[in-house]
Amino acid sequence: MSGIVFTNTLRRNWLNGLYWTIGIALCGVYILVVIPNVDMLKQYADLVKTLPPLLLQAFGASQASDIATPSGFLGFGFFSYILLLIAAYSVISGLNISANEEDRGILDVTLSLPIPRWRLVLERFLAYALIIVVMLLLTFLSMWAVKQTTPSLDIDMGRLAEGIFNLLPSSLLVLGFTALVGTALRSRGAAAGAAAAFVVISYFVDFIGKSASGTAAASLRAISFFSYYNGGDIMRTGLVWGNVILLLVVTVVFAAAGLWFFERRDIGV
Repeated sequence: MSGIVFTNTLRRNWLNGLYWTIGIALCGVYILVVIPNVDMLKQYADLVKTLPPLLLQAFGASQASDIATPSGFLGFGFFSYILLLIAAYSVISGLNISANEEDRGILDVTLSLPIPRWRLVLERFLAYALIIVVMLLLTFLSMWAVKQTTPSLDIDMGRLAEGIFNLLPSSLLVLGFTALVGTALRSRGAAAGAAAAFVVISYFVDFIGKSASGTAAASLRAISFFSYYNGGDIMRTGLVWGNVILLLVVTVVFAAAGLWFFERRDIGV
């Protein structure tokens, strides 16, 4: 029975993951298709110049001139926002680990299999994590293919790979947090609300903190995982490995806590 939950989860969810991959990849491809339009980039940069500097910083751009470059526009127009879309998939997947079946009253049937509880949660978590990895890999390959057909496109593919990889730790963290609240709470609605609030509040804490530097709001950015993602600057600064490791460590803590809760409470029927 080893790995049966893992393979069954992949079998049942790969097609849905493919649909999400197509949507996410198209977002990246669209940005790359638009970038060669130099006049559009300049017009966009001129428009952004009208924004207050603090608000511009909140949107992930240090200065308007950065957006007029292909790499800067890619960071601003894709990496600043795509994590929200992938986080939505992570929340949906995290609820599928246990909360959805428990809400429908069929989780006890699944647990009748001759496998320990912790393996059910762990194998499903790993299956969804693998889907996210493949999703990001296919997104990179799609964007790489567009770059090959447009030799004039001035994009550092190494930095692009770093930017795509940079999405993984935060995506897994959201998956881990959703798995935690899904196993700790009896209500699917409460778990979904907690996971959605975690993502939305983290986003706005980071957004407001970046636009209010030197204030208490800026200090609160430390509790937001978006502040460690730093997507808007990834094409300019590259990966910050300390942030990557921190997010992965927190992910492991969330997943371990979810296993602990699931092992020690009754299942709703």
